[in-house]
Amino acid sequence: MIPEISTLVRLQGIDLEIIKLNRKKEELPSRLHELEKNLAEHDAKIQEFNERLVDLRTRRTEIEDELELESERLKKSQQKMSAVTNTREYSALQKEIEDIKSANKRREDELLGIDEEHVLVTEKIESLGTARDVVHSEVVAEQKKLETALSEIDDKVAALHKEKKEVSENVRPDMLAKYTFLSSRRNGVVVAAVTDGVCSACNMNIPPQIYNELLRDEKIMSCPSCQRLVYALRVE
Repeated sequence: MIPEISTLVRLQGIDLEIIKLNRKKEELPSRLHELEKNLAEHDAKIQEFNERLVDLRTRRTEIEDELELESERLKKSQQKMSAVTNTREYSALQKEIEDIKSANKRREDELLGIDEEHVLVTEKIESLGTARDVVHSEVVAEQKKLETALSEIDDKVAALHKEKKEVSENVRPDMLAKYTFLSSRRNGVVVAAVTDGVCSACNMNIPPQIYNELLRDEKIMSCPSCQRLVYALRVE
């Protein structure tokens, strides 16, 4: 293999490892994002139930105020009963008393329902709070884990860039420019082996004349199909 091709193969290996690490860096936060989404959902549910508790307390106060007013009204109506002598007025007053009692009974039933729901909602909030604390702990742990992993990747990438700089110094400027150009358009795969006349990168056949010339290993050549730099890999 021509020495410069060998250097480019090494350079390509470094670049591909950098690409791999950067992709991993992009993928790593996915677990944290999932946990944070879960945490946000728990917070939203807790907020929703807390708002329901506020509504229940507000409604309870309204009903209690209504009961107080209607109970006072009932007392006055009952007091009037002893002074009424007219049958028609007596019947009307009696109906009014019964209506007040019925309405108050409905209010009392609603209060019982509110109290029951208040207990259920409070229990739900406590349960969600416990689950939320677990998820929050997982988020904190994942954040620390992610910070460590990202730091390790950054250190590896920095070391690879340093190595890449050193290796690049052994490549001619014009060839390095061509390598960089192809790398940006071929997902980092610039140099490919040719085995039995087939380019390993694009799987296309190399014309026999070019392949025979490639076997002589005298100069750097390109694949006619994908334009990558190629070298002959002899299979023994």
